[in-house]
Amino acid sequence: MVDFRSQTTVPPLRSQATGSALRSSAAETPFASTIPAERRFKVADLFKFQRGRADLLFSVLILGVALLLVLTFFDQSGWADRDLPQKRLGKVLKQPWIGPVIALLILVPAALGNLGLSLRRALLDRRKHRPNKTRYEVVQWLRAIEFIVYFIIYTRSIEIVGYLIATVIFAMLMVVRLGYRSWRWVGIAAGVSFLSVVFFRTLLQIKTPVNIWLYNQLPDGLERFMKVFF
Repeated sequence: MVDFRSQTTVPPLRSQATGSALRSSAAETPFASTIPAERRFKVADLFKFQRGRADLLFSVLILGVALLLVLTFFDQSGWADRDLPQKRLGKVLKQPWIGPVIALLILVPAALGNLGLSLRRALLDRRKHRPNKTRYEVVQWLRAIEFIVYFIIYTRSIEIVGYLIATVIFAMLMVVRLGYRSWRWVGIAAGVSFLSVVFFRTLLQIKTPVNIWLYNQLPDGLERFMKVFF
């Protein structure tokens, strides 16, 4: 009987550059993901107190507001017109200065205690050489002023072009500013803002400025229609 098996042997696959056997480098360079692990949302996290960035600065500002209210209390709360010699406690409690007194008795001690705890945390962070990100947090606060300016421009433009046009343009610009720059999202913003104008101004007749420059340039019938419904 003839043996038809091949007499040649197949050599192991090797790299031609180094002559070493090919092997995976997965074990040598382990994969490290930069995506944080998914966290399940818990309602308790909404009420979880944690001192974050710029907590000390915020505590100082709160205490400053509380002290400012104390300084203006005697002139603005009706304390000068107080009538203490009353036989009935109810008449004393109805005087206008009672509410501010109760508020300050709660606010001032709370602000002082919060400042003390915040200062203690700041000193601990300094001893442990933790990074101070107060400047970053303050910059984030200042960035919010941009949207306040947008809102002021929007409210002032209503007197020029009317509630309908100002609202639609403002909604479209805000969508673009927040990064949704496709025509789809701009169209959605225009549609939602138009429906809100119809609901609040046309149906509910919410009061808006009447003396509008653009509407005054329209014919009498159209001017009256736009001022009543839009």
